[in-house]
Amino acid sequence: MSIQSSNRGHSLLDTLFALFIVALLCGVAASAMTGLQASIHLQTSAEALHSAVLTARTQALRLEKRVTLCAAAPIATTSRQEAQSSETVRCHLPQDGPFINVWRQGWLLFEDDNNNGVWDVGEARLGQQDPLHATLSASGNATVNHFVSFGASGRSLALNGAFQAGTLTVCKRQSQNTSGWHVVVNAVGRPRLEKVLIADCPG
Repeated sequence: MSIQSSNRGHSLLDTLFALFIVALLCGVAASAMTGLQASIHLQTSAEALHSAVLTARTQALRLEKRVTLCAAAPIATTSRQEAQSSETVRCHLPQDGPFINVWRQGWLLFEDDNNNGVWDVGEARLGQQDPLHATLSASGNATVNHFVSFGASGRSLALNGAFQAGTLTVCKRQSQNTSGWHVVVNAVGRPRLEKVLIADCPG
């Protein structure tokens, strides 16, 4: 009595189909990973901005003086000595262009001795943030479009001494109806972080 093997080799069509399935799964995994990375960049940046605003308030209370957080702009260097300086950013000024999305350039935390909302030579720097990921937008509404400032009592202050309430928004650039984050500064200066749906994120 002979026993015949029922095993057969895989055909070329079977192999190609298997490779197609593997490639499809790899594509789905890569897409999911990209989305996860984008979500992580978004949340991390929003948390960093919220932390910076909170730190500005804490430092104002600790130092008992005005402390300001401003949207940064790079300092144009004209010499090698200037290029090697640790002071590579300053506050974004009106002459640098519109205040749309300027918080994406990073920010600068400093003791605002002359209460003008802008870092000046001689004022102590307390912190600095590099630009955010290129896929992100970070901007503020009219009251906090380029700086947030706190007085000695920890109250948020505009340049004229009035309270400075406002909202900073971090979202994915040039996207609609997508998740984003708000850093909300209330009338007494306490910031909070909120996950929200952004109808239209600027580029």
